Amino acid sequence: MSSNRIIVGAVVAAACLGVAFACGPNFPWQLLDNRDQAVADPVGLGFNFEASRLVAAPRDRLQLVEPRDPTGGNYDDKSTPEVVTSERTEAQSDAWQGLMTDASLDAKARLAKLAAARSAGDGEAVLAAGKGLPAAVLDYIAGAVEFRAANFDDALRWFQAIDRLPADQRRLREVAATYMQGRIYQRLGEPAKARAAFQATRRIAGAGAPDPQGLAVTSLGEEALVDLVEAGVSKPEWAIPPLTTDAAARQAMIANAVRLYAEQASRGSKMALLSLREVVRLLLKDAATLRRAAADPLIRRLLVAYVVARDGSTVWEEGPYGPDDEMVVSISEAVVAQPAPAPGPDLDRLAALAYQTGRYELAEKLTLQASGPLGLWIRAKLALRRDDRAAAIKDWLAALGALEQPGTQQAIDSESQTRLRGETAVMKLSQGEYRESLGLLFPVATTFWGDVIYVAERVLTVDELKAFVDALPPAQPVTPPSDDSEWWYRVQPTRELRELLARRLLRVGRIPESVPYFEASSSLKRGRSDGATQDEVRSYLAAVEATRPGSPFDWPWQWVDRAEALFKLSVMTRQRGLQLMGTEGPPDEVALGGSFPSGIGQSSPNGYRDTHSKLLGPDEVRRFAASAPMPDTRYHYRGVAADQALAAADYLPQRSQAYAATLCWAARHAFASADPAKAEAIYRRYVATGAYQPWARNFGRECAEPDFAAARTFWQRRLEAWASHYAGSVQRHAVLVASAAVAAAVLLAVLFRLRRSRRASAG
Repeated sequence: MSSNRIIVGAVVAAACLGVAFACGPNFPWQLLDNRDQAVADPVGLGFNFEASRLVAAPRDRLQLVEPRDPTGGNYDDKSTPEVVTSERTEAQSDAWQGLMTDASLDAKARLAKLAAARSAGDGEAVLAAGKGLPAAVLDYIAGAVEFRAANFDDALRWFQAIDRLPADQRRLREVAATYMQGRIYQRLGEPAKARAAFQATRRIAGAGAPDPQGLAVTSLGEEALVDLVEAGVSKPEWAIPPLTTDAAARQAMIANAVRLYAEQASRGSKMALLSLREVVRLLLKDAATLRRAAADPLIRRLLVAYVVARDGSTVWEEGPYGPDDEMVVSISEAVVAQPAPAPGPDLDRLAALAYQTGRYELAEKLTLQASGPLGLWIRAKLALRRDDRAAAIKDWLAALGALEQPGTQQAIDSESQTRLRGETAVMKLSQGEYRESLGLLFPVATTFWGDVIYVAERVLTVDELKAFVDALPPAQPVTPPSDDSEWWYRVQPTRELRELLARRLLRVGRIPESVPYFEASSSLKRGRSDGATQDEVRSYLAAVEATRPGSPFDWPWQWVDRAEALFKLSVMTRQRGLQLMGTEGPPDEVALGGSFPSGIGQSSPNGYRDTHSKLLGPDEVRRFAASAPMPDTRYHYRGVAADQALAAADYLPQRSQAYAATLCWAARHAFASADPAKAEAIYRRYVATGAYQPWARNFGRECAEPDFAAARTFWQRRLEAWASHYAGSVQRHAVLVASAAVAAAVLLAVLFRLRRSRRASAG
């Protein structure tokens, strides 16, 4: 098994991940948009977590130094930063004091000789180029030069020369020389000598000899590779003599290799984790070898960890695998064929494998006496499969509670703990315990932000959410990262939940209450849309107050004042509505800066399912409908701005320019909110009631600013025009007007005389 090949594969995977994430926003995990499936999914454990705990980490002084070169450069290669850096550090320090044959060499001269020695063509040339440097240093470089040239016999001679130096001189390179001897024996096909050299490397380093490159820990993986090669499981990249080993010995070697890699992994080695994965892949190539290897308890634990591994967030993890996967079938059959382990973590992990592979009856038996978080978690899922929700919730809560018991905090990895907490929140929600559900989700809000905002924004009432937020500790100041990652909900969920509440309060008209929940200033760098500040909300509140009547009776010019205030309010709503009243999730998606219509939160209690979920809360659908923004459309605040502009038009003279202009802006806001029917209705109102305006040819697309000053004097100017019109008519027809006046006077006189005559006759 070549570590070079493994690391190159990891680098390629990392590059692919980078491309994938660059294509769009990094959406958080969500459980509630497919809650039935989420709680029924197999438990995925972190392979790295499981593999690094196959054996207990030894308590010794050996240090881990992973190569910084991701392509897997050798420690003896002159291009490898670790060895070059180590030599240069020594040359510039007092580490070589008393060991050089030329004590007059200063640091600059020592570095120059080091560079010349590393560039030499063979061992003898190294000694000539580095004359005056410590003997152990030159012998080691000479051996490395010959090793790179595949002159293994010459390289071995130089490394063994270090063993013959006086103790005070060989100590400088004793660990590295012994390690390289193991590498040479490895390539020469002499496994016994290679093992002895690698074991000696750890022994010497453990006794205190310098090991700046961490070769003692690396020797664990190299010795494991020797075992796998001799067992015939792994084929090396170099040619070796034929090896003959019986089946029992091969099985023992495979088990020892896994133990060595496990010890290396327990010390934090990423390389060992990759190697353990590769061991499983190699075992899968031969069914008989896999079955024999599964008899070893350590290998069995490794196989189970491999199957139940979830899809991790780093290039070191992969999975999960379905129950029909050929690899899963092979491993599960090999593992289940072995005697069941005693109750405890191993039994719980076997139950996880049984559940994942659809062996539910076996999983039921394995979890009968479960008391750990993993076993209880599996048992809860099994109870839900039987539709025993009460037992399921009881075990989910028990599993979560078990994590709080002494000694169980590391029973499962942190991501699994987060998932367990999230699933328990789903079950609480299904019982109608909405605030308790949010209480479970909020500590893991950086993972399940979409679920947090769904419960907070669409399930809890405003007052329930306010009580929850008021009980939270104050938000702590944060420093955003230097890159452009979508960091906002990951590092400051308290601040974001407060703003979610603030915008929700403003949406329902409780503007004064919303002010304290907005940020006091906009000094915080934000990864999404810049949030509204308290001063901005106060200005919005003042604009709302200005739209209200000052007294029960308003003069017409005061109507225009209200119209102007409403129009200004509509402008503020259109320009800053996302920050002032936008929904964190759909339809506005403040969480994504408004750039996407969905992705965080959900637009239906059933999420993206077409069928009705069995795990909806008793009145969750009613609560969801009651909490919808008005209108419940994408960028809903644009529709609010359209309504405010329409309300402004209601207070304006219909034949005024301001009336036509406010209607035009209302139509424009309606178009912006993807409501063409509303925009069309506004246009028809303008045509039916408004006066022709030359700029209205592109009504709803291009609008003039309303002339409110002219609207204030509209009726005055109309009366003046009417009076002026009739005064001019009197002057032009004076004779006719005088004749009409005389006729009217005569008529009145006749009528008066007739009335007196009738009264006299009646008397």
